[in-house]
Amino acid sequence: LFRSLNFGPLGCSGMAEAEAMAVDPPAGGVDSIEAAIESCDEAVLKRLLQTVIRKVPECRQKVAQDYSLSAELFQVSEEEKQKAVADQYSELKTSVNEDSAVSDEVDFYERAKFVPMRLTYEERKYLRLIDATMHVSHYTDHMDAGATAALNPARKLALQMKQLCAILTGMQVSHNYETGQQLMQSREFTGRSAFFQTVLEIGRRYKILNPERMRDSYGKLMYFLQDSRKPEVRDLLEFDAVSRVRSVYDVLSKSPKGLEMLEDPQLRTATMEISSEGKSRPTIQREIKAKEAAIKHLSKTYCSVARRRKRHMGGMYSLGILRSSYQDSDSDEDKNGDELTEDIVEQCIYSIGDHSTYLRFNREPCDKLLCFLKEFFDPQDPGPDPRYSLAIEEGVDGARLSHPHQRQYTFVLQSMTLWREVLDNMFQLWHLAEEDLLDEEHLYQLADTGQGYQRVQKSPRSVVAMQKILAKVQRKVGGWVGSSIVHLGDHNVPNALMFIDKYIQVPRFLGPLVITLDKIPELSKSSSGMKGFVDSFGGARQLQKLILADFFRHAFDGSGADNFFDAGSCIDGRLTSAWNWCSSIESKPYFPIFLLTGFSGFDGKEGF
Repeated sequence: LFRSLNFGPLGCSGMAEAEAMAVDPPAGGVDSIEAAIESCDEAVLKRLLQTVIRKVPECRQKVAQDYSLSAELFQVSEEEKQKAVADQYSELKTSVNEDSAVSDEVDFYERAKFVPMRLTYEERKYLRLIDATMHVSHYTDHMDAGATAALNPARKLALQMKQLCAILTGMQVSHNYETGQQLMQSREFTGRSAFFQTVLEIGRRYKILNPERMRDSYGKLMYFLQDSRKPEVRDLLEFDAVSRVRSVYDVLSKSPKGLEMLEDPQLRTATMEISSEGKSRPTIQREIKAKEAAIKHLSKTYCSVARRRKRHMGGMYSLGILRSSYQDSDSDEDKNGDELTEDIVEQCIYSIGDHSTYLRFNREPCDKLLCFLKEFFDPQDPGPDPRYSLAIEEGVDGARLSHPHQRQYTFVLQSMTLWREVLDNMFQLWHLAEEDLLDEEHLYQLADTGQGYQRVQKSPRSVVAMQKILAKVQRKVGGWVGSSIVHLGDHNVPNALMFIDKYIQVPRFLGPLVITLDKIPELSKSSSGMKGFVDSFGGARQLQKLILADFFRHAFDGSGADNFFDAGSCIDGRLTSAWNWCSSIESKPYFPIFLLTGFSGFDGKEGF
């Protein structure tokens, strides 16, 4: 019944007639109503039914119960809409907590619990296997389609098991043909449970370390694991396909000495990122040597199994002098899989270093734009030129909020500080998001959210984590302007996977903007023609300020939807507005500058 309401646009008269009949039925009793309904054509009847379902909660619930459409009739109540409108201009004042000095201190002990281990050479073979398997899979096309949602539970479970078994069997056949043949005949998946858990865990770990990769495969992988955790599915498979993502803490906890390394002051030197900006070559070389020495010292000090030292001397090998407490070992995995070898300790150090690089790469665009905001704009005085004022007005140039310059400056500052803090805690949030996705207590519902069928699922861990980050930002900046609602588990952000995906996009649209701004002075000096073109905007600095003013106004103006529940000043709506600005970049007068600086798009692509 509800699916039949997906019809094309009606004429104005048909829409008006249906709305009028739904809200103000004709006078004359039941007979007049029936006569009016009989005289309506099919399009008006559909519009009438849709209006009744939307405006009368009792009818909506009755239809949902009778036709098992509760997940599909996702509607925002009028109370929620009114609250969203009221929250757009709310303001919270708190005392500023200057904790920048504290934030510079890295707690490696806590960080190691969320830092995934870098993949080894052997694990990369499994990575190619899981990536290729999910890339060619059509699992979500079968399981998340509208036709599947209408199936009865028994038929749906049968289809689910068929798809799950096909993926597991195909994975095993691709890895080992003979073993795959035996599995196809026996259908005993429990005997290969360790293999499946390992391969699936490697795919998840690689994605966390490399958010720009596996952009379609990871979503199918998580939805596959989501279904495998259903009690009825797990009973039929007779094993749990989900295992914990292997972190640095898990590996170091094999030995008490390993955890002691996380308290060693030299770990900061061993994991620091060496930047060449503003440094001479000798300085860079000294930092590289200091880092290598720290890695070598830590790996020797905190390993429980030393690497065998072999030196060829006249056909003889000299083993060197090893500490008496060490054991000789030729390999890391073969003989001492449960021991901490030097190579494994080094891998842990490099993994923490990868995390530092990840944070810099993702936070740097936010940091630079925050510096630009403070450098080019005064928080109180917009200046005499209206082109550089950050003030926005609802209905002007697509804006849906009205802020004076001072309030908009604060709004932008708080929004970008929030994005920076989210990116700074991305690994922790990613682990919590996966826990929410794979939670057996909060199962998802397949719902038509207006953007196709989505898996709507409560994500309590991610919501609590975001609220803590928001509270930290509010203390840091001294309050909050606008709504502080975190959308998660509704039609805006259906589940934790969509939540993570939204925030890993931030560097993708801020990065190209920062690159363009940094290259403008260089572009102006490249030739006389370029200088003349840049000067037509008032010069390099004025051009930078013009682009920044437009971005700070219209990437934070509440645009991107036609109501304040889906967009506006809420936490999720700020990202929606930013993407809306990105989608209109071609219409900006300064767009040729972007092209001249090498801009090709805001969205990255697979690989480098």
